[in-house]
Amino acid sequence: MATALITEIQQAQTRLPLLSRADRAALIVRILRELKTHRREVLANVPAERCAWIDRLIASVSSTIPEIVNMLDAEFNRVLSEFEKLIATLDDISHTEKRSKTIH
Repeated sequence: MATALITEIQQAQTRLPLLSRADRAALIVRILRELKTHRREVLANVPAERCAWIDRLIASVSSTIPEIVNMLDAEFNRVLSEFEKLIATLDDISHTEKRSKTIH
């Protein structure tokens, strides 16, 4: 799922001036859904105090979707770039952890 979302983010970045507010909102909601899934599935056994960062991020993005959607194209593009990096990193970490568990 993360790879498909990363591709979707990259495609949105190339068509940014053509994205409607609804398209932007839908993309941010999909990003949030991916973060929530990661929190629930990958970080489920991690102590809550070590997951505060992702919980705060999810809450912050959830409460500011209208502001994010209304950003200028350049600002919205920076937000998408950061989410792309974050999702790629989280996906890479989770795959690395799965491989190391399989090896041991």
